[in-house]
Amino acid sequence: MAATATPSGAGGAPGPPTSPPVDEQSRLDASEMTLVEHLRELRTRLVRSVLAVAAGFAVGFAVHVPVFNLLVKPYCALPSRLRAGSSGLDPDRCVLVFTDVMGGFFLSVKAAAIVAVVLSAPVVCYQIWRFVTPGLRPVERRYALPFIVISQLLFAGGAVFAYFLIPKGLEFLLGFAGENIVSLMDANRYFTFLLQAMIGFGLAFELPLILIMLVLMGVLGSEQLRKARSGALFGIFVAAAVITPTQDPVTMTVMALPLFGFYEVSIVVARLVERRRRRHALAV
Repeated sequence: MAATATPSGAGGAPGPPTSPPVDEQSRLDASEMTLVEHLRELRTRLVRSVLAVAAGFAVGFAVHVPVFNLLVKPYCALPSRLRAGSSGLDPDRCVLVFTDVMGGFFLSVKAAAIVAVVLSAPVVCYQIWRFVTPGLRPVERRYALPFIVISQLLFAGGAVFAYFLIPKGLEFLLGFAGENIVSLMDANRYFTFLLQAMIGFGLAFELPLILIMLVLMGVLGSEQLRKARSGALFGIFVAAAVITPTQDPVTMTVMALPLFGFYEVSIVVARLVERRRRRHALAV
């Protein structure tokens, strides 16, 4: 039987089997998505997001009357002396008005838009997360989805907080007119005011999430947050004055207090994160 030749090393001793060199960079490049694949992925995520928003609009048009009734409750919670249409045979009557032919249609569009945003937001955020996930590091990928979920909850909490706070702000502002003047509230302007307040409070309630994200990234620390406490308090009151559509001192203060509480919570979280990092460093 013929002998098979084997590679030899120094002194004729058999050496290890050889294999063709592997270009590590080429392997990594081959595993990455091309520009065309990125564009296709982006198109898929956008189409799914648009379909989710469209489905939300369809549901919104179907239930716009209950949405109207829900949104008008803060105005109807005002004392009857501050709103028109509450006198006569029905003292509990609560009405809003519109002054143009297309007013009713645009109100329906606004109500449908609110429902569409509420229903489609989780789907849109999920599509964004799935699109950016391949480009994230493992630690970033681990935090991405929880941050999206928490941001949704904080935004919703701020919007609900504003919804229950608005009657007090309206009562404060409308009370300046005196007892002989009542409000004939325009429905479009009222809903615009209500949405601005809810969106403003929702965005403001994202403050602790932003601070905690900066802490996890190592940009901020507990000591920096403690030293900046007085400046942060001033900035929070300025931001509250800008965000609140009523811009009255009562609403501004009620908004600023929970934001400052969130700031203090961020300091506590920063301490816990730093303590965990120290323990990890000692363990290594």
